[in-house]
Amino acid sequence: MRGAPVALAILLLLAGCGRVPDTDLRPWPPRVTYAPLRHPFKDARLHLDTDSAAALYQRANGAAWLTPITSRPQARWINGPPDLKPLPAVASAARVQGTLPVLVAYNLPHRGCAKDQGAGTDQAYDRFIRQLTRRLGATRTAIIMEPDAVAADCFTPERAALLKRNVLRLARAGHHVYLDAGHSAWRSTGEMAERLLASGIQHAEGFAVNVSNRQTTDASYRWGRELADLVGNREFVIDTSRNGLGPPPRNEWCNPRHQALGRPPTTEVTRPGLAALLWIKRPGESDGVCGGETTYLFSPRQARLLIDNATRP
Repeated sequence: MRGAPVALAILLLLAGCGRVPDTDLRPWPPRVTYAPLRHPFKDARLHLDTDSAAALYQRANGAAWLTPITSRPQARWINGPPDLKPLPAVASAARVQGTLPVLVAYNLPHRGCAKDQGAGTDQAYDRFIRQLTRRLGATRTAIIMEPDAVAADCFTPERAALLKRNVLRLARAGHHVYLDAGHSAWRSTGEMAERLLASGIQHAEGFAVNVSNRQTTDASYRWGRELADLVGNREFVIDTSRNGLGPPPRNEWCNPRHQALGRPPTTEVTRPGLAALLWIKRPGESDGVCGGETTYLFSPRQARLLIDNATRP
């Protein structure tokens, strides 16, 4: 019964959101000890990566029209061992500039619930994360941990255990981990809270919302606040890279016409619990072989669409 007043307080706090949170966690409150929050985004300058695919295309083709994308800080995705090689240079540049790099660790076994994606084994993934920390050296980063891994249909206790030990490994190395929590139209906050707790949210700085998706910033914030109340008030970040028009009709997700750049990345936020607005998905990267695209890589057509739709009255 000791958890009842806490649950009631949460219900009252969220009444203004017009939703009743799913607090069916067992036990309630969760019997975990949370690491102290360090708030890495507070007063931080985000690192601007000048060798993104969009920046390289702009320089090679004199494409000044890409400036709305290339002038904004974006996350750097680490999709496997080959992506580790440039990290010492990135880390060095960030130390010189006094900026905070945002990385995405995206190499979990069965990534995207596909058997042939990501690291081949749990042990290979452990090595990948150890190599990631070595490559970064003394440079502290914000790391978005494994988009879709926790929200996916193929989530298992074994996956949770693998995530948990590597969240702890990164945190002990001084990095600031934000476990991906999916988006506001996917899982209930109660179900996501249980999965995050199993995956080590207590060792992480917080969680990420709306990565690579297009839910509105307001909807993402309301959902994130509700979720934060269930996981020890961890802070969260929202991906606004492509949500300028909100979700496309009929839940279309693969290179839809209905998309635009969202609010620029910033650490100057005032909403309680929100750490930053970030461009985690790199604008202009294709979602796959769909919507007239034949690649998962940077597409000038996708970039132009995002920019044009963001500036159209």
